[in-house]
Amino acid sequence: MKKKKIAIIGSHGLYASYGGWDQLVNNLADNKSNNIEYIIYNSSCTKFVKAPPLGVSVKKLIFKADGWQGFFFDFYSIILSYFNSDALLLLGAQGMPIIPFLSFFKNQNIIVNIGGVEWERPKYNKLVKKYFKYCFKLSLKKSRTIIIDNEHYKTFIPSNSECSSLVIPYGGTIDSSLEINNELSKKYSFLKTDYFLSISRSLEDNKIDELCNIFKDSNKKLVLISNFSKSEYGKNVFNKYSNINNIYLIDGLYNKPELDLVRRKCLAYIHTHTLCGTAPSLVEMIVSGRPILSIDIPQNRYTLKDEGYFFKNFEDLQSHLKLNNSMEYYTPKKELIKSYSWRNIVKKYETIY
Repeated sequence: MKKKKIAIIGSHGLYASYGGWDQLVNNLADNKSNNIEYIIYNSSCTKFVKAPPLGVSVKKLIFKADGWQGFFFDFYSIILSYFNSDALLLLGAQGMPIIPFLSFFKNQNIIVNIGGVEWERPKYNKLVKKYFKYCFKLSLKKSRTIIIDNEHYKTFIPSNSECSSLVIPYGGTIDSSLEINNELSKKYSFLKTDYFLSISRSLEDNKIDELCNIFKDSNKKLVLISNFSKSEYGKNVFNKYSNINNIYLIDGLYNKPELDLVRRKCLAYIHTHTLCGTAPSLVEMIVSGRPILSIDIPQNRYTLKDEGYFFKNFEDLQSHLKLNNSMEYYTPKKELIKSYSWRNIVKKYETIY
């Protein structure tokens, strides 16, 4: 059987660990079939931590994959791979405007994972939001397949769209290799106590300020892991709550065994994302098998299949925490955990190629 050569464009690259797309790329590469070959475009700031698997090649570009350089990163990657690949898997639609020009010379199999509804995020100005919305509409016209990671996003795809659309969420795996020892107890002093955990990027729509606010006068402990130093919003939240004894703020934790230990030992997880689809951080907590309290939006209900506790606002959450000590009722069921197996997710992607 002839091997399919697939270019993956739009993430930070192979063995990056910044977010959901990076975890997707790593698992597509590590769990791929023998009849698939990948070329993966890496950001200039992504380090090579180990050699890629057999059948996977990596091209490191001079551009970063995020910020304003991300536009050039995507455009350049598309140009490099358009004429020598069997399909292009675009993680995000921001590179789509170059596709109509290249399609004059060749019709290519374009697959777009649109991610979230980027034009609704408050961190972008009006011009950037318009651009993202234009890219999304262009992807509906110029791609063969649209991948959405959450059922809720079906509402954004017109019924008369020319491309096909599939719902494929992120998968999750948990590293259980570590247990609490003296060194880790000193590093994470909360580990042997009852603590609530929340993990998210430092974006306004992830409501980390509001979450910290309901814990500041509480006797309950909150551990909040975020990339605080990457945004002004995050820096402000960190400065505002860093001296409160029952709130533990961790500015980035990318050591997976340690991060997963923190996940596995929490009393319950609090999910506050309001504009994500199937948030990878939520999937990882489902796989961790810990109780989950989630802000009530359609995306989160689809991801959790209505399992867990859903709060309408932070006053609702605050009242619930005061009245309820037992959280085990909100633990994900085994069937839900199995549905987020990475091997199943990878198979779904490979059927599209």
